[in-house]
Amino acid sequence: MKVCLKCGDGFVSSDWLCPACGFSPPQRFGYTCFAPEIAERSEGFNAYLFEQFAAIESSHFWFKGRNELIADMLASYFPVAQNLLEIGCGTGVVLAGIRQRFPDLSLTGTEALVSGLGYAAKRVADATVFQMDARAIPFDAEFEVIGAFDVLEHIEEDERVLRQMYRACRQGGGIILTVPQHPFLWSATDEYACHKRRYTRQELVGKVESAGFIVQRVSSFVSLLLPLMVLSRLLQRKPATESNPIDAGFKIGNPLNRVLGFVLELERFAIKRGASFPMGGSLLLVGRK
Repeated sequence: MKVCLKCGDGFVSSDWLCPACGFSPPQRFGYTCFAPEIAERSEGFNAYLFEQFAAIESSHFWFKGRNELIADMLASYFPVAQNLLEIGCGTGVVLAGIRQRFPDLSLTGTEALVSGLGYAAKRVADATVFQMDARAIPFDAEFEVIGAFDVLEHIEEDERVLRQMYRACRQGGGIILTVPQHPFLWSATDEYACHKRRYTRQELVGKVESAGFIVQRVSSFVSLLLPLMVLSRLLQRKPATESNPIDAGFKIGNPLNRVLGFVLELERFAIKRGASFPMGGSLLLVGRK
């Protein structure tokens, strides 16, 4: 069911014209915008990163490994799902990965910054994409699966977002989340990426359960590579305002990229078969409504 963000009325319709108050969200650059006040500027993300990520995501070991892991969780926990909403879809790299594994799944992607939607729409032409503030999701019991992949750490009111996800999720459906782990890994990379926090496992599980979800699976990943990640963060000495630390982290040679991809594939193999790692650069969580 759609929800009018002006009057709060719920309705079923092929368009967004609210039958109760007549409100219809505006269009910006060809996309429906539910939060036009943040459509072009947001403190939660650096829009420059869309272009940077779009150039490397399809081949970089971390993005590829995370995509496969997300698809594994979708297949394991929501094998008969018919629709999925991704919050903060960015350039659409996750949607594209899901489309490859699940050709019949109805996909919807949202992004706070409208500049990211063009990349996503190009990558997954049959997905529905629109601009939205994750703190006000215009749906009630609409989606069987809702994903937020390295998104919550960008939002100060992450618990509010989780409550909104709970409302928008159908009974029996659920969520798949990934977030950066371990506050001790905080560095210039996090500052440049506009992160608000890195999570502990206890913090993420507690917030998800407080929103109403039942946690079904939680594991760290990028675990075997954690020593390298710690070393990389220790070597980041320059303030984020003087350099782009994300460039250094993502621009690696093809041989190293293949080796790191192989290591991450070993982790994925173990997690897919039920293993849970206690530490790692990221956290994966699956919850059920």
